[in-house]
Amino acid sequence: MSARGIEFLQKWVEDNVPPISNPDPALAAKLADQATADAIRAGIRPEEISEEVGSMLTTMLEVLDQRDTK
Repeated sequence: MSARGIEFLQKWVEDNVPPISNPDPALAAKLADQATADAIRAGIRPEEISEEVGSMLTTMLEVLDQRDTK
């Protein structure tokens, strides 16, 4: 398990996901791809994140859904 991966993802979501979002699968897929690419550029293997959260796509759908209810 990687605390570094989770910290990256939390910061990434804060910086990249709009505060009011629609739980749109296409947007979630785009965000998942972007987060994965940014993690790789930061030297973080996608597995370091997925060990904690599972599927990046599912995680982004959940993030969008949570943001939509605020």
